[in-house]
Amino acid sequence: MTNGVLECFRCHTPIPENSKFCSSCGADVSGGDGATSTSSVAIVQERLRRVIEGKYRIERLLGKGGMGAVFLAHDLTLEREVAIKVLPPDVAQDDQVVRRFQQEAKTAAKLDHPNIIPIYRVESEGGLNYFVMKYVSGTSLEDLLEKKEPLPVPEIQRILWEAACALGHAHQRGVVHRDVKPANIMFDHDGRVMLTDFGISKALQAATGFTATGMIIGTPHYMAPEQGKGAPVDGRADQYSLGVVGYRMITAELPFSGDSVHTIIYKHIYEEPPLASTKRAGIPGALTVAISRALAKEPDQRFPTMEDFATAVWPEQPVASPARSRGAARPRARATADAPTEITGAPTTPLPAAKSRKPRSRAPALIGLVVVAAGVGGYLALRGSREQLPAPSADTVRVPAQASREPQRRPERVKPRQAARAAEAQGFLTIAADPFGEVFIDGVDAGQTPLVEYAVKPGRHTIRIEHAGFKTITETVLVDASNTVRKRYTLLPE
Repeated sequence: MTNGVLECFRCHTPIPENSKFCSSCGADVSGGDGATSTSSVAIVQERLRRVIEGKYRIERLLGKGGMGAVFLAHDLTLEREVAIKVLPPDVAQDDQVVRRFQQEAKTAAKLDHPNIIPIYRVESEGGLNYFVMKYVSGTSLEDLLEKKEPLPVPEIQRILWEAACALGHAHQRGVVHRDVKPANIMFDHDGRVMLTDFGISKALQAATGFTATGMIIGTPHYMAPEQGKGAPVDGRADQYSLGVVGYRMITAELPFSGDSVHTIIYKHIYEEPPLASTKRAGIPGALTVAISRALAKEPDQRFPTMEDFATAVWPEQPVASPARSRGAARPRARATADAPTEITGAPTTPLPAAKSRKPRSRAPALIGLVVVAAGVGGYLALRGSREQLPAPSADTVRVPAQASREPQRRPERVKPRQAARAAEAQGFLTIAADPFGEVFIDGVDAGQTPLVEYAVKPGRHTIRIEHAGFKTITETVLVDASNTVRKRYTLLPE
C-alpha cells in the first residue's frame, strides 16, 4: 500500500483504501491482503480445522473475499478433494437465524445440473456456517477475461448458453443466484461451464438476519437495477447479471464503472449501457440483441425465462421454455421438477425442434414474448441462411474453454408457415433490432424484437420500432404472398 492506494489482486488496477470492489474488473477486494485479514483467515481456518477434525483435512486456502473464505480439503471418508466455503464468522448465531441459513442452503444443495457445482453438505457448528462442495480444479471465466484477449464468438455463445441453462434449472426450483459474475463461472477439465456459489448469497443474507431491503447482496458491477435498489429480486436479476458478463466477454470491458459502489449502482439503475455492437465488429446481431434485452432496466422488458435467453444467444441450440411449453397443445419435452433444464442431461445437447407453429397472434396478451423457442428455422432466416448441418452427438458436446468451433445447427424438420399458407395467402415479416425494440405493424403492437415470421396480408405495411431513449424508426414495406420480408435495424440514441 502506498499513499492509501492498493492494487486489485486480479487486474492490478489502483484501488483507493477501504474500497470494497475493483472499479475495473469488479473483483471483491473487501477481504484485503493485509495483516488483519490474514490473521482473520488464520483464525477461521483453525476453528474450521477443529470442527471438521476426523472428517476432512484442510490442505490450503483457495481464496477469500466478502462472502467468506474457501479452503481445499480432503474428504477422509470418501477419499476425494472438496472445497469448503466458510461464511463470515461474525454473523448472528441465534437458533432462528441458523435455521434460516440451513433452509436456504439446503434448498440450493438440492440443485442437480451438469453445469452447477454440487453442494455435498451444509453445516452450522462450532460457531461457523459452511458448505462442503465439489472441488473444480479448472480456471474461472474471470481468469480468462483477465488476459484481455477477445473470446471467439462460438465460445461466448456456448458459455452464456450453458450458464443460462444452469440458472434456468435453479429458477424453476425457486433458487435465485444473486451474485452471477465471471469469478463464479468455472470451467472443469473438459472446458464445461460450472456455476458456483448458488444460494450462498441468500444463505448469507439469512445468516446475517437482514431482510432483502436491509442489505444488498451481490457485486455492484454485475448487479441488476432492482437489486441495487434493495428491492426483492427474481430470476430476471440473474439474467441481467449474465447479460453484463456477456457484454464483458464481447467488449472486454464492463458497461458501467466508477470510483465508488454508489456511482456504479446509480449507473445500473439510471443509465443506458453502450451498445456492444459499437465496441466490436463481426458479432452476430442476434447475440448483441439478446445482450441488450437482458440489460433492460425493467425486469418485465427482459426475457421471461433463462431458457428464452439461452435460445436467443445461441439460436442453433434452442431450449424449451417451461412457461411456453405449458400452454402448447403438443408441448415439446420440457424441464420438470425431477429433470435438469437440458432434457438429455448433456451440457450442450439441443432440444428437438417443435413439430408445428401457428402464425404469431396480434393479441396483446403476447406482447413482450419472443418467439425464440419455436424452432431453428426462424432464427436461421435472420442469419440469411437455410443450409443445415448435422446436430452434434452426445459424445462430442464437451468443448475446451478456448475452442473456436462454429455452433452446429440442427436439421430443419418443420415448415412453420405451412398451416398458415393452407388457410389463406399471406406474407411474413421477420424483424430484428439492436438494441431490442417494441414493434408496431400498421399501428398494432406486435411485440418485441426479434419478431420471427409475423403473418400479414399481402400488400404494404408500416413498421414502427420504439425503444425509450432511442430514435423511433418507421418504414413502409411491400410484402408479397408466401414470401418473408426480413428487416434489421440499428436504433440510434436520441
